[in-house]
Amino acid sequence: MAQSSSPVEDVEQDKKAAAEQVQHPRKSERRYRFGPHRHRWLSWPRWWREALLVLLLVTAVLCLINPFPKMAFARATAASPSEPLPVSPPTAPEDGYCLAGDFQGWDGRNTLLFDDGTEGDQTAGDGLFARTITFAEPGRYLWRVLPCGDWTQAVPERAAWFFVTTPDQPITFTFRAADVESRFWPNTYALTANDTLPARLVAVGTFQNEPWNNKDTLTGLQPLNSDQFQLAYRVPQPGTYQAYVSVQGRDESVGANGRSMEATPLEFTTRVASEWVLFQYDGRSSRIAVLYQIPWWLGWLGFEHGAQIVAALALVGVFVLAVQVINLWFVKRPDWQSSAGCPTCQGELRRVNRTTTDYLLGLVGIPVRRYKCRQCGWQGRRIHRHH
Repeated sequence: MAQSSSPVEDVEQDKKAAAEQVQHPRKSERRYRFGPHRHRWLSWPRWWREALLVLLLVTAVLCLINPFPKMAFARATAASPSEPLPVSPPTAPEDGYCLAGDFQGWDGRNTLLFDDGTEGDQTAGDGLFARTITFAEPGRYLWRVLPCGDWTQAVPERAAWFFVTTPDQPITFTFRAADVESRFWPNTYALTANDTLPARLVAVGTFQNEPWNNKDTLTGLQPLNSDQFQLAYRVPQPGTYQAYVSVQGRDESVGANGRSMEATPLEFTTRVASEWVLFQYDGRSSRIAVLYQIPWWLGWLGFEHGAQIVAALALVGVFVLAVQVINLWFVKRPDWQSSAGCPTCQGELRRVNRTTTDYLLGLVGIPVRRYKCRQCGWQGRRIHRHH
């Protein structure tokens, strides 16, 4: 028969077992703590709402300004002529430049262009030659510019054009011969007339569903300002294409050689389906540019209302976070509560009439009321909480 232990011995054994357990705890009885002080890097900083609010506000302002069309222009590749331009006029001909056209019998010697501040030229010696001529009859006229008497250097190689829309209309012709570091063509000269076009400008070329269709309403250029026009267009299939700008429904065009009845196309190559291509026309110089290889996200932001969509979403986020920040900064501050008493003497407050500013703060989510201290006379705003 087993001996039974005494109560004193049982207590001693229990103490001994507890001491051994402290020295050698079993794995099943181990406890691990994962308190916030151990892993603070995993927790959000207290100011994350403010930081996100500023980020969203900057994003909204940036998208409303919308710099993405300019960014797309800077990132794009400029198209080049499908064939080299045959003529590059001299920059300082001995006898100056002359204007020749069907309105004066194509006389290449006697209609001189000026760079002395007279006859329609605005600034003397700036390298921009000009002349104003009055036309009695409306119509479409042809013209070219050449070093006086030297038809081998005449530009463009095919006749340029201009329109007279009213009787006795003065037309100012301008010409500059210089290498221009630009994406616009022609890049060795620029010639234009300050006429009024009879129809809108359209981009035409092999990229269209019906190639060279100058009546296509989908490829019309939109005005950026009084002198510049642009079309942002998605070319459906990758490939190599040619294009220039034309007066809608007419033969008058603007190509790599400038205004011409036989425009030289610009050539470009797209690499992906639905790639963005920009067609631009500069009315101050009658030159064009075709820009391609634009990143899709820049095209979406700049030309497809992407910036407006992002701005709208960012403003929604700004509103939501602003409500939370206002609530944390003002509404939940204990020292701003009406129950906290007077901030000067902690005396009892009584309500007084609110001002217009108080009502406006209430509209943005800060439920303020105006109070006055019964003891020291302090008066100001406190947060009014409904109980």
